[in-house]
Amino acid sequence: MSVASANLVPRAPLGLVWESPIAAGSLYSTEVTALIEAYEREVGQDLKPGMRGKVALKINTRGRAGLSTPLQLIRALVEALEARGYERRSILILDDSAYNLREAGVMPPLSLSGGAFEGCPVIALDCEGYFDSEWFYDSPLPPAMQQEPQLFNEALGSSQLAEGSQGRKSFLPKPLIFDVDFWINLAVAADDPSLGIDGALANATLWNVSNSRRFLVNQATASAAVAEIAAIPELEERLVLNFVSLERYQFIGGPFFNSIYTRSEPRLWMSSDPVAVDRLLYDRMNAMRVLEGFPEIQPMPRQLPFAASLGLGEFERERIRIRQLPLPEDGVRVRLKPEVVDPVPALLPKESWLRRITPW
Repeated sequence: MSVASANLVPRAPLGLVWESPIAAGSLYSTEVTALIEAYEREVGQDLKPGMRGKVALKINTRGRAGLSTPLQLIRALVEALEARGYERRSILILDDSAYNLREAGVMPPLSLSGGAFEGCPVIALDCEGYFDSEWFYDSPLPPAMQQEPQLFNEALGSSQLAEGSQGRKSFLPKPLIFDVDFWINLAVAADDPSLGIDGALANATLWNVSNSRRFLVNQATASAAVAEIAAIPELEERLVLNFVSLERYQFIGGPFFNSIYTRSEPRLWMSSDPVAVDRLLYDRMNAMRVLEGFPEIQPMPRQLPFAASLGLGEFERERIRIRQLPLPEDGVRVRLKPEVVDPVPALLPKESWLRRITPW
């Protein structure tokens, strides 16, 4: 049964992805504002505080300082939510690892006190009691050797769990289920041997639960876990928007950051459909791999069609619409152009490597 499913924030249609160019030296504020306003026009409702009075930003710091959610993008979302009535103390910033959060500059080092990011509480799921013994994804797969089950036993604050339950259960984050009006997924784009694409779906699922590394044994187990966790109603119903910045993404050599295989494009994507976002990332990474002489990611990551079959989004390219927003001129409010499907990238000079990629 869904928890407090009334008064949910509406989501945009599946298959719709907004794209904003990123201006040189941008702080993301203008771009984020334009994207959120486009979403609000689409659904006919403004984002604003609800009964719970809190909102969460699920970021990705898996790549630490090299490849994490851009700090300027986090700041821009915080400012946009402030403008809509949320106080900074009510804007939660969340990820699965305190160590990664510190390495990425979101949490202060251990030598300094406090655990906030510019006034916003930061939640590291591996530190305190942010999991609940009654809310979990149950799978018969054993725990991974590199992820200690007792860590999450302490986090749960319950030594009375049935013996062996830790090994087959991945516990869900309480703040996203019980505490917030809605949450926003700020994913990072990277390739991953087990996932194919570490993007919006993975950040909203595997990097959001306990005991997740056990699923990375092979692509079949990882894909099934991603899609099934994404379909858990209590977790999925309050995920409103997914953002991915292509300011830096990694097309091969993952899951660990490798600067040789990272590229940058001046694009910011936003959608209520994480499947569509990951399909665009899949196409983008394959285009770059071909350009650089590497084999494509094949087959398509299985979590995309699996999640689509569960009604979570669109994975077929012809069913995905890209709606571009222009960069505003100084002092001019952003206005939407007529919808453009499959726009040809035209953001960089002709001599840029981006010009050599097969267009949409």
